[in-house]
Amino acid sequence: MRYLNLTAQTDAILAFIRRTDFPLSVYGRSAARVWPMVREQVDQRISRFGVPVHEVNIYRRYVTEILKAFRTETGEPLAAALEICLRKWTNLGLKPELLQQLLIDSHRKFHATGHQMPKPKPLLSAKKPGPRLRRKHRRTYAEALSKGRTSRRPAATIEEQSARHAQGIARNRDINQRLALLLKDRKLPGQEFIRYNAFAQKLGRLTRKYAGNSLQLAATDLIDLYEAKSLDGGVLRDICVRVFGLTLS
Repeated sequence: MRYLNLTAQTDAILAFIRRTDFPLSVYGRSAARVWPMVREQVDQRISRFGVPVHEVNIYRRYVTEILKAFRTETGEPLAAALEICLRKWTNLGLKPELLQQLLIDSHRKFHATGHQMPKPKPLLSAKKPGPRLRRKHRRTYAEALSKGRTSRRPAATIEEQSARHAQGIARNRDINQRLALLLKDRKLPGQEFIRYNAFAQKLGRLTRKYAGNSLQLAATDLIDLYEAKSLDGGVLRDICVRVFGLTLS
């Protein structure tokens, strides 16, 4: 796993988050309530770094991702999620100094608004007796398309899009089967399948998007990202070779 060079300020904030017992006040809030709290400060920070106009939205997408972590995690999981965000967007070529400064600014703003105090848990109400709900008919993908329940590509007919959807499901099922055999050979417990399957599915999308040196670079960055999530690097490289037939340099 590549070394992630953090500044002293970033290290101090991550250490503070790990040892804090109570979550930030923004924990559990919606994105619509949290983003306005830091929007002006984020735009000013990006402007001071002289980011080109065509890259501004990329840094805003990074901020959206760290705000999601602040809204949905706390303590050690929050610190780990923030580190992964930094690693991911640094690997994508963004300026690590600016990424870390945006994280610092966001945390300072949220810390200034305070932390939540623990609340008593409500008593669970007993389930009321009565007839169970009847199971509804489960729509097929083609039915959902025809009724406008899912997005439809303008240049594709319902039959063409349904066929591509079926091909995608078959492709994902094949990846699942190959991955299950690999993990079985590695004697890994079954509950590890979900974590490694997330890596395999993302790698599958990369193989359909890139080729050659670009695919090798993207696969290497993805391995580094999932090693940061405590997955075994040897297993990840084995997935690249045995499931997708990639040759990593």
